[in-house]
Amino acid sequence: MFNFDTEHFKLNSNLENPPILRLPSEILDHCWSYLRRRDLFQVSRVSRVFWYTSRSRIFQSLNVTLPSPAVPPLNQDLVRRSTNKAPKMLECAATRITSFYSDPSAGELWDMVQDWTVSTAPAIRNSMFFFARSQEKNLASRSVDAIFPFLTCSRNLRSLELVRMNLGRQQWIIIECLPALDTLRLISCLFPPSSHLERPLKLKELAIAGDNFGPRSIEERLVSVLCNPTYLQKLTLIDFLITHTVLAVLSSMAPFPHLTYLSIFVTSPSRDHFFRFLAAIPALATLRIFPWSANITPPHPLPPLSSLRSYDGYPNLLSYIVPGRPVDCVCLVLMMVTTDDDQPDYAIHTELVSTVRDISRSTVPVRKLAIEYFLPTLDNLAAIAKHLPDLHRLDLGLISGPPPLTPEEIITLSESSSEFGLDYTGEPLDTVDTMQGLLSWLGDGRAPLPPKLVTLRLSHSLMGNEDIQCAEGVKQRKLIRCLHGRYPTLREVEMGGCRWWREGVYWSREILEFEET
Repeated sequence: MFNFDTEHFKLNSNLENPPILRLPSEILDHCWSYLRRRDLFQVSRVSRVFWYTSRSRIFQSLNVTLPSPAVPPLNQDLVRRSTNKAPKMLECAATRITSFYSDPSAGELWDMVQDWTVSTAPAIRNSMFFFARSQEKNLASRSVDAIFPFLTCSRNLRSLELVRMNLGRQQWIIIECLPALDTLRLISCLFPPSSHLERPLKLKELAIAGDNFGPRSIEERLVSVLCNPTYLQKLTLIDFLITHTVLAVLSSMAPFPHLTYLSIFVTSPSRDHFFRFLAAIPALATLRIFPWSANITPPHPLPPLSSLRSYDGYPNLLSYIVPGRPVDCVCLVLMMVTTDDDQPDYAIHTELVSTVRDISRSTVPVRKLAIEYFLPTLDNLAAIAKHLPDLHRLDLGLISGPPPLTPEEIITLSESSSEFGLDYTGEPLDTVDTMQGLLSWLGDGRAPLPPKLVTLRLSHSLMGNEDIQCAEGVKQRKLIRCLHGRYPTLREVEMGGCRWWREGVYWSREILEFEET
C-alpha cells in the first residue's frame, strides 16, 4: 500500500510539471541567452524554476540614467517646471538603487551584477539662462554622489560605463575600490584637474569616446593612471577633443606587450604620436582607424606588426599596413577626409583596383572583406574576384554615381560596346536602382564573385537610400537560384532588408527587423 501511494504521488508530480521545468539549469540558461532583457523579465514571472535560472542574466547588468534638466530656449515657466521635476526623478532613481542594495535578502543578487552603466541625460543649454544651467550642474553632482557609492556593493563588477559624468576625486576613489573591474568605458565625460588617483588601474579594456562639443580636456597624469601597460589589452580612443593629448602621452610610455586591439581617431597633428605608439604595440592583432580621421601615411617604415590580423580604415594607410603581414580581415572606408580644418571636405576613393591588389599581398589568404561607400562597377567587382579568390565573406555598403542610366540601359550599352569599340565596365550604376542593378549583374553572370564566397551582404552606405527596395520576393528567389548555380559554396545572401540562407539545397527568406534591444 505504501509503495502504491508513492508511485501514485510521483505520477501526479510528473503530470503537474511540464517537461521544460525538468530540463537541466544549464540548458535553460542557454535558452535565456537568446532573449532580450524585457523578455527575460516576463520569463522570470512564469515559475520559480524560470526565476532562478534567468535571474543571473537579468541582474548581470544594471543601467541607471540620471536626470539632467532640459532648458527650453524662451519660456521661463517651462524652465522652472523642468528644473523642479529633476529632483523628483533623481529621488526615484536613487530610491530604486537604494532599495535594491539595502535588502539583505538581495545579497546574492548583488554578486550577480557584472556590468554597470551610469549616464546622465543630455541637457539643452542656452546662455540666456545662467541660473538654470547652474542648477543643472549642481543636480548632476548630486546625482553622481547619490548613486556612485553603490558600485562597491557589487563585488564581481567587471565592466563600468559612464556617460556624460563629471568625474571628481571621490568617483575615482570608488572606481579604484572595485576589485574585479577590468573594463572601463568613458563617454563624453569631464575630467576635473587633479581629481585622479596616483596608482594606475589594472584595466584590460579602456574606451574613451566623445563628440567635438566642449570644452573637455584630460591631464597627462590621468592618462598614465588609466592606461597601464602591464594589463591593457583593448584600447578605444575616439574622443574628438582629448585623443591628441592621450596619444602624446601613450607615445612616450613603455611598450604595451599585451595590447591586441586598437580603435582610434587620428588627426593630422597626432600623426607622429600615433605611429610612435604603434611601434610600442608588438602584439597588435586588430587596428581600426575611426572614420573621419585624417588621411595619414607613415613618414618612416612601420614596425613588423607580425601579429596583425585585421585592418579597418582608409585605403592609403592600407598600402603600408597589409602587404607583407598576416592580415585576413579587411574593412575599407572609401569616404576620406581631404582637409583637416574646422570644416573638412570629403571625397570618395575611386582607385579600388590598386587597393585590392595591395590587399592580395597579405601573407595569408584574405577571408573577409567589407567596403563602405562602394561604387559598383564591373572593373571593381572583377578586381575583387580576381585578386581575392579565397574570400569567404563580402560586405558591400553601396553608393551610386553618374551617369543616371537604368540597369537595362547600361546593359544595352555594354552589349553594343564591342561593335563600336567602347568600354563601359568602369561606369557605375544608376542612383535609384543600384542594388537591383548589381544583383542583376551578378545573376546574369556579367559581374563575377570570388569562387569560394560563402556570405554576401549588400546594403546602402547613405542614409537616404534605406527605403529603396532591391527586388520583389519572386525575383529574389530566381536570383538566389542563379547565384547558387554559379557559386555552389554560397550559403547566405543579405540584400537590404532581406536575408536568404541555405540549409542543404533549400533556401529560406527572412525579413530583417532593425530595432533596439
